[in-house]
Amino acid sequence: MYKARGGTSGECREVGHVKGAGRTGSRKNAGKAGGVRRAGGAGGVIAAGKSGRARAVPHAGRAARASRAALAGRAQGRLRQGSAQRRHASAQGRRAAARAKQRTAMRRAPQPAPHASSPQAMPARGAGPAPRQTTHPQGVVALPAGREGAAASAGSANGVPPAAAQQAAQAAVPGGYAAGYRDGVYAGGEALVAKHIPPDHILPAVAASDLIEAGFRQYAPSLTRLASPHELAGHIIAALDEQRPLSVVRLGDGELLTLAADTVLPALEVQELAPFLPYAGVPCSTPDIRAMLAEAIQGADWVGVPISRAPTFQGLLFPVLRHFGINWSGLKLTSSTINYSLHHSRLLLPILQGRRVLLIGSQAADLGVLLHQHEVQIAGILPSVAGMADIPRVMQHAAEHTFDIALVAAGIPAVVLCRRIAGELGKVAFDFGHLADKLVTGELQF
Repeated sequence: MYKARGGTSGECREVGHVKGAGRTGSRKNAGKAGGVRRAGGAGGVIAAGKSGRARAVPHAGRAARASRAALAGRAQGRLRQGSAQRRHASAQGRRAAARAKQRTAMRRAPQPAPHASSPQAMPARGAGPAPRQTTHPQGVVALPAGREGAAASAGSANGVPPAAAQQAAQAAVPGGYAAGYRDGVYAGGEALVAKHIPPDHILPAVAASDLIEAGFRQYAPSLTRLASPHELAGHIIAALDEQRPLSVVRLGDGELLTLAADTVLPALEVQELAPFLPYAGVPCSTPDIRAMLAEAIQGADWVGVPISRAPTFQGLLFPVLRHFGINWSGLKLTSSTINYSLHHSRLLLPILQGRRVLLIGSQAADLGVLLHQHEVQIAGILPSVAGMADIPRVMQHAAEHTFDIALVAAGIPAVVLCRRIAGELGKVAFDFGHLADKLVTGELQF
């Protein structure tokens, strides 16, 4: 007997199975049906005649064997066809399952934190994508970023998470972003809470977020308010109207890492964290450069500080200020993204129009053309600042111009330049930063 494996609708019937003729298909009625044959067990064929008697047909064994061979061939063909169909269906099923798994991973992927609606959510100097993240066994560690165009650039005063599509792609990789995110949330939340729970105790139904909320209420009186764009614009305009000096400097990751080298962090670690520093005007953080930078911060009228609590922003801000003996509570503070905030609040042009403006930095010429189109009087252009060592030359050329306000877009040296322009030349000086690049390229518009 031959039977097809795995057949469903087309199993091979047993050779020798009786095919009944007529409506009943019984042996008794085979004679009445006439001409209907059934295979004999001995290899012959029994023919049913009109009389219903069976008579042997000689030499029928050869035909029976041929018939059996044909049946077996057709059965094997159906087997091969069925096997191919099953393989194809299986492959389709695997692909469909993979797509379903990816869709599920995309739905479960952590979503980006909502962007702040205020202009202060704009990137600070050294703006770029969100800080890189590396996954460690204990969670996610954010690595600092650098200036635009640097290989490791990533950083802003308010780090922007990766795009949702990128997160979804990372989440689809086993042990990728999603797993690291979960581990990081645990390590930075519930794991910290667990350290304070005594042995053989639990804290039922109280999440880490609940404890943070309760603790935050305790520390709410320590909140420090930063000057808003409208408030700072009022101070700048008042200084211009009264022709008195005013300096506005901003501290981003570049300035803080420069100050942190060999003070609160090893210099080698700073080099690894901030390969963008040479691009920002500090090829190497030396004691003289750090002292110059700290003095400028201490003497500035307004200091922009990062809102981000990331390791290389507020994580360095207060340790660095403490190391250099700068009392942060004695500083007039605004956001380190105040340049973007003034622009988005439509306050920048009203500050500049009707004033004589000195432009300093690599984008000065193109920015001058753009500002001139908006009825801003350009008093002079100093197109380059070659790092901290070039500050004396720049100051000498700045003194040769008659101006009311200087916009300085020169990386880390801008902090020192703004302080010296206000202190030595008696003018208003504003740390303009990468806002110059974004206006010139058209990424931002007046």
